[in-house]
Amino acid sequence: MTEGVLYIASGKPFVKEAAVSAARLREFMPHTPVAIVTDVAGVKTAGTPFDQVIQADDSDRDFGDQIRYLEKTPFDRTLCLDTDIYLDAAVEDVFEVLNAFDIAAAHNQDGSAYEVSGVPDAFPEYNTGVVAYRMSPSFRAFLEEWRDYYTELASGENSQNQPAFRKALYESELRVATLPSEYNTMVRYPGHAKGPVKMFHGRLLDINSPGAGKYIDVPKAAATINSTEQHRTWTLLGGLQLHTDKRDSPLHKYRLRAQEHGIREATRRAISKIWSRTADDQ
Repeated sequence: MTEGVLYIASGKPFVKEAAVSAARLREFMPHTPVAIVTDVAGVKTAGTPFDQVIQADDSDRDFGDQIRYLEKTPFDRTLCLDTDIYLDAAVEDVFEVLNAFDIAAAHNQDGSAYEVSGVPDAFPEYNTGVVAYRMSPSFRAFLEEWRDYYTELASGENSQNQPAFRKALYESELRVATLPSEYNTMVRYPGHAKGPVKMFHGRLLDINSPGAGKYIDVPKAAATINSTEQHRTWTLLGGLQLHTDKRDSPLHKYRLRAQEHGIREATRRAISKIWSRTADDQ
């Protein structure tokens, strides 16, 4: 049973971005095989983070390429990543999910791109930037349905493949695992996390593409968001602003000590901590 990571990159800019993403992945998962499907000729494994290059000659350079190329994976169990995924932890445990499920993805943080008929609001749209799947006859049948719905639904501004993915998934017999948002956090939107965020989703290079542009420095955003593992939210007005749980704030801790030990003792301890930190910084 083989397991590995797959990138799909149509065009040279996306190959370059995939290399940035894969190099970061190598820091946490050095022994996990990495393959890339691309229509760019001459991409090599030597000097790159890719173990295998799979040539694609029928690219349309649109969101349909992902549907077309998922079945080109050389692995039995695959974690397919968009080229703009930035890892901040190892994620081999995603492969373990495929012991019990056929496919795994996280909810689309931006909600539904647009509504599709026959799918209730209670069944969410999943983001296809991080998709783990087990290759099987039922999964191949799902790909055919996804491709057909994409052909039917995608047009003009509504060119994304996620609405078709949602409809095909709802009608399929696949067992679907929902990944936590920490496995696909889109940093261009406000968000929430508890514990370490493992995969960040945001443009790593400044690429002119039909998808999202480069709105934020993803490595810096990842460092800020993962500076703590407690409950936190973030907003993007005036740059990324992190907001932590009030229960872990110094003021809240002071109030708890005051209730337990009295204001005088709580104040004494607070002043002692301040002096201690000042001395350490000198």
